[in-house]
Amino acid sequence: MWGFFSRDPTKDLVNFEIQEQVQFDPQIQERTIWTLNNCKRKSSSVLPVGASQPQQNQDSLYSVFSFQFRQGQENLFQSAKNGFKRTKMLRHPNILMFQEGVENDKSVFIVTERVQPLFNYLRESKENDAQRLNEITWGLYQIATALSFINLDCKLVHNNVNMSSVFVNRAGEWKLLGLEYTYGVQDQAPYKHLTTLDCYNSPEKSPLGGLNSNQNTRQNENGVDSWALGCLIWEIFNGSLPNVNALKNPGQIPKRLVQTYMALLNPIPEKRLTPAKFINLCRQSDGFMSNDFVDTLLFLEEIQIKDTSEKTKLFTELTQKLDDFPSQLCKYKILPQLLQAYEYGNAGSTVLAPLFKLGKLLDEVEYQKKIIPIVVKLFSSTDRTTRMRLLSQLQLFVEHLSASIINDQIFPHICLGFNDSNPAIREGTIRSMVLLAPKLNYNNINVELMKHFARLQAQDDQGMIRTNTTVCIGKIAPYINPQLRQRILLSAFPKAMRDPFPLSRLSGIIALANTDRFYTLKDIATKVLPSICCLTVDPEKDVRDEAFKTLKQFTQKLEKVSEQPELALEMEKDVQSCNLDLKNETSWTSWAMTSLSSKMTGYKNKNQQPSIALNTQPLGPPPKMSASAKEEVKTEEKKKEEPKLEILKEKKIETPTNSGWNFEDNNDWNDLEDDEQMEPLEPTVLAKTNLSTKPSGSSLNASKSDWSSEWTNSFEDETNQLPKASTYNWSTSQTNDDDIFNNLVKDIKITDKKNQPSSSSSQGGWNDWMDSKESKKQERAKKQTENKQKLASGPLKLGQKKPNLDFEF
Repeated sequence: MWGFFSRDPTKDLVNFEIQEQVQFDPQIQERTIWTLNNCKRKSSSVLPVGASQPQQNQDSLYSVFSFQFRQGQENLFQSAKNGFKRTKMLRHPNILMFQEGVENDKSVFIVTERVQPLFNYLRESKENDAQRLNEITWGLYQIATALSFINLDCKLVHNNVNMSSVFVNRAGEWKLLGLEYTYGVQDQAPYKHLTTLDCYNSPEKSPLGGLNSNQNTRQNENGVDSWALGCLIWEIFNGSLPNVNALKNPGQIPKRLVQTYMALLNPIPEKRLTPAKFINLCRQSDGFMSNDFVDTLLFLEEIQIKDTSEKTKLFTELTQKLDDFPSQLCKYKILPQLLQAYEYGNAGSTVLAPLFKLGKLLDEVEYQKKIIPIVVKLFSSTDRTTRMRLLSQLQLFVEHLSASIINDQIFPHICLGFNDSNPAIREGTIRSMVLLAPKLNYNNINVELMKHFARLQAQDDQGMIRTNTTVCIGKIAPYINPQLRQRILLSAFPKAMRDPFPLSRLSGIIALANTDRFYTLKDIATKVLPSICCLTVDPEKDVRDEAFKTLKQFTQKLEKVSEQPELALEMEKDVQSCNLDLKNETSWTSWAMTSLSSKMTGYKNKNQQPSIALNTQPLGPPPKMSASAKEEVKTEEKKKEEPKLEILKEKKIETPTNSGWNFEDNNDWNDLEDDEQMEPLEPTVLAKTNLSTKPSGSSLNASKSDWSSEWTNSFEDETNQLPKASTYNWSTSQTNDDDIFNNLVKDIKITDKKNQPSSSSSQGGWNDWMDSKESKKQERAKKQTENKQKLASGPLKLGQKKPNLDFEF
């Protein structure tokens, strides 16, 4: 009945809320008097003097060790009180720190930071073998350091070192507790009422406490903790210690540790290693604790007294070593040390690489609080080394940067790198745009960034920078506004293909091939293919091979659409696609609003149509027309023959004052500097009026018949007036008036002069060329005739035949 009305002992912890119990392993639970629970500080609790309100939920999590008095447990209750006093008194980084506690005649409560038993931690650890060995190495170093502090500095004997007295916090650091059996070097050792702890007693210890009868001095009391440290090493690698005889078999203890392990278990107390000597032996070369992990942690603990050269060397090599370090220790031990070294230790930019790599272990809230402010501050730095390290490590933290931070605080500083005199900075800035493009707003990616890219592609003296500019444009093409994308790509890539640097030409071809989905079929046929064809005769074979490959890719696409025109719309579906949500964009510039707003609104209300219209039906004979259809065609032809006059309506066209692509440099993409296309004129109106200057159809026919008759009559008259060739005497010389060739040529020349038109528009035409050709033939014929006449009139030589000149035309 009185138990029902008894007071709840947990009410004594007014500032904490006790939560679930942490279960020990059954064998471990038998070797401790404490019950472990998780607890949480209440929000309305009163903090100790000098303490600040915790900022994160993790900082308000604690553990509470409790012991409830029961009838017949007076000795255990006294041990719990002794542990409460020792825990509250001892302060060391490797001893579990006392936060708050309650001690009364019914219970004992000790509140510490949130921890878990070492046995549970090793059993649930998911680290690989290398990481697990590193955390054991560092844990043993911490426990040995705590024992050395207790034995040498405090002149105490812990007297309870085993798996049940070691705990691990969230940072993976091992903490020593279990101080309920601790006593002074000059004091009598307390009796351990738990018989399960007898397996940890050293040979010189009496089961009833104190020393054996053959030990008359207390100078070897420190050997008790050395023996217990050896027992702890055995349990770490082999599990809970069943009895003392199991210590003779090292089991899975590493070979490098076996020798020092056996030295700790020496039966003679004087020859046992003290915890301090154990650390010194293990820290020697080839020792168990001689590794990069322990060296790094010890260096970070003393970083304030290290010089700059040592810091630079450590941080430069640290990034490659972090893969073998335990994740918990990296997150809660190494990362805070790096942040502190950057803020107060003048570590410089060398700390950035390991800092960003470890930042991936943080959750989003912690990352935004601890890492992002450092990133924003570093981008505003003018130090080139810092800027280069930021650009090279951008992929490690870009996913945590919000769009507002990138556009407002980071992008303006990054753009300064495009104009830097150092080529490495310019190239790193170009490469970074691939990672930043998905989060850039409309103005930054379509205006500011394209200005810099146009200038770099045209003016930069480094061929690789021009090449990387082309590659970057191809990679960020999906994020460019679709209203501007085709103009930009079809200006940038052909320009790259005319670059004197071979790799730049090659990158232009590859970029066109990888962005083929952003071009209409008409642009492919009229703009893309002609620009690629020029490179099929490039001096470099790699460029030619890539040109032929890309030509085949585009021609196959056109051929496929030619066979199946219904696929045209499907192949052009990505032409107007964009990964940016332009509806939420509110920072458009004035030129974008004036020149693109009307186009974008019209585009949204209009269904997408293919850029070409193809017909798959082959050409065949024209269809037969009926009599009525023929009459309709005749009437339409008569109407078409009637004169018509086109009257254009005057319309005032306003040209935009700023096209948005008028870059400051003259060598930018010239195609992008053209003004916006003018609106089409209204349809023309045809007036049905007769022109007085145009003759009618009957007069045209009459003049045509008269012209042909006159041409034939004149030709017949001229031919009839010529004498026959037989009427001439070919044996004698003729006068100029009787010469047929001279008269013929003269008549032809006179006729040509008469028929030559006075207007200069007919000179150099087809008729003049024919006349000159005929005149040359006649001149050659005349010369041949004169030569033959001379031969005929002159004396004949012996044996020479007289030429036969009797021929007629």
